[in-house]
Amino acid sequence: MKLSFTTNVFGGWQWPVGKLARWAKDNGFQGIDVGPLTKTTEDEMRQAMKETGIEIPALIYCRNVLDVNKDTAAFHRRQVLDRVRWAGNLGIPLMVTATGRAQNLTLEQSLEPGLEFLGKEVLPLARGCGVKVALENCPAIGNVACSPAMWRKTFSGLPDLGLAYDPSHLVWQFIDPYIPMREFGARIVHVHAKDTEILPDVLQDVGIEGHGWWRYRMPGWGVINWTRIVSQLMEAGYDGYISIEHEDPVWDGTEEKVGRALNLGRELLTAIWA
Repeated sequence: MKLSFTTNVFGGWQWPVGKLARWAKDNGFQGIDVGPLTKTTEDEMRQAMKETGIEIPALIYCRNVLDVNKDTAAFHRRQVLDRVRWAGNLGIPLMVTATGRAQNLTLEQSLEPGLEFLGKEVLPLARGCGVKVALENCPAIGNVACSPAMWRKTFSGLPDLGLAYDPSHLVWQFIDPYIPMREFGARIVHVHAKDTEILPDVLQDVGIEGHGWWRYRMPGWGVINWTRIVSQLMEAGYDGYISIEHEDPVWDGTEEKVGRALNLGRELLTAIWA
């Protein structure tokens, strides 16, 4: 397994992709996942990979392609398709996205239109470009593929889709993050390393529909057992990237803190399988 990080964490400072790749190389990472907050072009990504030897294992665009605002939805759909083309042109093997979810529909009601866009537009294009498509399991990004039950429905309709597995999203839904790996291990083609911390005193005060009772943390700073996660990935035969997705409010605010947090995550994950 190799380590990367999602570039969005430096989005506030608008680091160009070349600087991101150089930082990754200097700090012991093998790759960077380029997300939508990184302003870049195909040529810039190609040059960054050539100059540094850093890989881009995935392009990421998780936005709501089923937004009730038709112009917004159309914009996001174009962005998804463009990134599939970029991935094909650059030899990037994976495009990570979401199903979309209309704000006025339930998860189940949004499933069919989401699968229609993926099945009729995204996947045929990806096959022609030699690119794999995977869904991230985040509920907050306009997405129905956020639980094992919904994964079954999604994958039964589109069997060549992969899963970009992020256990942090399961924790705050009170879903065991380890059990689904046994059933869906063969589907996992990318992994986001992000932890979740539950704040019991806040939860007792506001309940699950309140705010502030959970927050994302760096790997090792929440409740997830990363040795167990890595072990189950190994058992499933996974040999791809583990990508640190930094959304930790404690380790945010300055470039120095963000960099230190990414290195702490890298050290923890490397120590598990070193």
